[in-house]
Amino acid sequence: MRIAHLFAVSLMFGSALVACGDDGGSNPVVDAPIVVDAPPDAPPMLTGLGKKCVLAMQGADCPMPLGCLGPLVMGGTTGFCTSQCITNGTFMTNAATPPVPGALNPDPATQNAMCAALHTTSPGTGVCQFVFGRMPIGALTPNTNYTFQAGCVIQATAGACPAGTTAQAMTNFCLPN
Repeated sequence: MRIAHLFAVSLMFGSALVACGDDGGSNPVVDAPIVVDAPPDAPPMLTGLGKKCVLAMQGADCPMPLGCLGPLVMGGTTGFCTSQCITNGTFMTNAATPPVPGALNPDPATQNAMCAALHTTSPGTGVCQFVFGRMPIGALTPNTNYTFQAGCVIQATAGACPAGTTAQAMTNFCLPN
């Protein structure tokens, strides 16, 4: 019985050496192909400015000091995490209806540093350009004073946005997918 057991163990050990061993030749070719068993890591999703959020959570799913602004689409339930960079801004339209050049007060570009500090990944740049809450609502009318608010948003860099966002055609803003 012991000899049969010893023979079986020797046979398995010898088989393992032959299967895993080198052929002894001078050709250093690997005897089995290298197989990648997992795809490369995806870029990290946004966790701050620009992150998708659920409006019903009232900003609880955004990190402080950000809140949830939206909806992203009419009647939608999701928005994106942002910080208000202008409260009670004003502008006036001219006789042809567009805002008078230089009439945004304050100019959102003067608040970009605050937004840039909130965007900690790449690509893209945090800017104070997402105008919302314009009053009075409706179509712009000539020679009218308006108030507005603005929020921070990620602006695409050469059309590239962080993972989970897409550059919008008209604005180049990176909004959640």
